[in-house]
Amino acid sequence: MNNPNKIILHHSLTKDGKVVDFNAIKRYHMQVRGWSDIGYHYVIEKVGDKYEILKGRDEKTPGAHCKEQHCNFESIGICLVGNFDIAEPPQAQLDKLYELLEDIFKRYGKMKIYGHNHFAKYKSCPGTKFPMNKVLAEAFQRKKKHWAEKCFINLNNKGITIHEKRFNDPITRGEVFALLDQLTDRK
Repeated sequence: MNNPNKIILHHSLTKDGKVVDFNAIKRYHMQVRGWSDIGYHYVIEKVGDKYEILKGRDEKTPGAHCKEQHCNFESIGICLVGNFDIAEPPQAQLDKLYELLEDIFKRYGKMKIYGHNHFAKYKSCPGTKFPMNKVLAEAFQRKKKHWAEKCFINLNNKGITIHEKRFNDPITRGEVFALLDQLTDRK
């Protein structure tokens, strides 16, 4: 049984492409390593043109991502697809990581976050260019977004430019954005 009290971050040490690397990682872990499943609980990678959070092992199942100090039995392993010894992860991928961390914190409370190299001193994982200090600061100081923020982003992605994000005015712009978002989704 896995009793998570920490989160351990990894990188795949591969280039993120247009194919889903999750399946290749899972196949490698099962066929070459002989494990019962992919070693991580979550994988964050680009699928098509946006980053996705892909579910690996169940959180209650021990991972196979950090054998040092019995961490597999007390952690949630998250792998970001990419080689962060070469370059930092893209902001969109980090945003997905923050989204996942928020979800985990809601369920378990705030837990310490480590890079794999904290336990495996001989590894650079999650990469020498991985912005660990930035990730820790953002994860623990992140302010909850206004409920209309997603609608604001959706409208901007649809080409409807709105220059101000003051969501708490009397009839809030957030409500207007939500209404516009709903209207533009209708066929």
